[in-house]
Amino acid sequence: MNKNLFSLPDFTNNDSVFKELIALRRILHRTPETGFHEWKTMELLIDLIKDTQGTITFMPQETAQHLCTLIPKADKPHKFLGTDVSVTGFKLTFNLDPQNKKVKKHLAIRSDIDGLSIPESSDPMHLPAKLGFNAINGAMHACGHDGHMAIALMSALWVNANLSLLYESDLSAISFIFQPAEEGCRGALAVIDSGFLQDIDLIYCYHLGLGVPSGYIVPCPSDFLASCKFTLEVFGKKSHAGHPELGINALKVTASFIEKALSLLDLKKGLYVNMSNLHCEGACNVIPDHCFLEGEIRVLDEENLDLLYSQIEQIIANESKAVPGSYYQLLKKGVGLGIRQDEKLCKKVAEAALKLKLNIMPEFKFNASEDASQLIRHLQKQGKLGCYFMIGSDIANSHHNSSFDFDEKSLINGFNVIKELILSELP
Repeated sequence: MNKNLFSLPDFTNNDSVFKELIALRRILHRTPETGFHEWKTMELLIDLIKDTQGTITFMPQETAQHLCTLIPKADKPHKFLGTDVSVTGFKLTFNLDPQNKKVKKHLAIRSDIDGLSIPESSDPMHLPAKLGFNAINGAMHACGHDGHMAIALMSALWVNANLSLLYESDLSAISFIFQPAEEGCRGALAVIDSGFLQDIDLIYCYHLGLGVPSGYIVPCPSDFLASCKFTLEVFGKKSHAGHPELGINALKVTASFIEKALSLLDLKKGLYVNMSNLHCEGACNVIPDHCFLEGEIRVLDEENLDLLYSQIEQIIANESKAVPGSYYQLLKKGVGLGIRQDEKLCKKVAEAALKLKLNIMPEFKFNASEDASQLIRHLQKQGKLGCYFMIGSDIANSHHNSSFDFDEKSLINGFNVIKELILSELP
């Protein structure tokens, strides 16, 4: 990282923190990477925290083996701080109880770190392009994860600068989890498999924008959609297009599947179906023998997720059967659940917002899926706590759009809320 672009702020000066938050966000915005490929992003983040008093823990090699259908195989491990790393993502932990005298209470802040496979707009009306920090590598931070990282990383640097104060808190430790592959709901499963949550007692997760205006905080959003991402491969047999009877048309199976699967979409019932990334290589005079596509289903009522997926399974089974000799492979690639908020933590978020004189939006329907749900559910099953809150931010265009951008003034609000959540643990 170019140290001239970012420097440690004066944490007693809100304007100084705000200035460096923007600088940090813009650095991260330039180098977006898709899920489980966030190696440059990790390098940038670790470069800023490697000299703190926190302990950095990487994903173990076993996680790549356990989740081999979700995590792309690395050609070779990447080296970070002398450690071979095969899976992106890491945890930074500050021990606040070096003498082991406190009752265990380990707080975690989670930030997602991945971008999307969307080329960013170069239109001069798009602020990142106008100011020269737009991405040019074919990917894009089109969902605010660059802002999420900037908030979490600045919060970690604040913790490091205030350890003597935080030693007096009720916390035994604070961890910052930088999670890969939120898009597609895969990364949280890696975090769980890695053991990063093993000693965590409460976790805060958050998101910028999504229709919440700048200056507002939503302590307890509702109506998270449960979702399942999948891939489908259909196999047939090549032949000359002049003799289709000698081939087995994989595209015929796939096209019919797409048509029938999309007919399951029913917004009134809260059932969402989408297909994308269809690949079927060949020539116009060759019967195609292989098709690949990605898809997802989302439901408002989590209990309907398995039912809708079973309908997807039945459709492809029927369509393949209708074309004798064809066969297919349908694989789940990520699952998001509903989020059942812990009111105790939501109340703390609301109290932090009130203290900062931010506006509170008491109700907001999220109407999207988030794999932080997996982290929160995992902890709740053990009697621990989790909360997902929202940081209002006006946006220039919709999320997952090539012209997406958010109001950078929201960064300081997110940082200050997290700071207050940590300070609330002081006696």
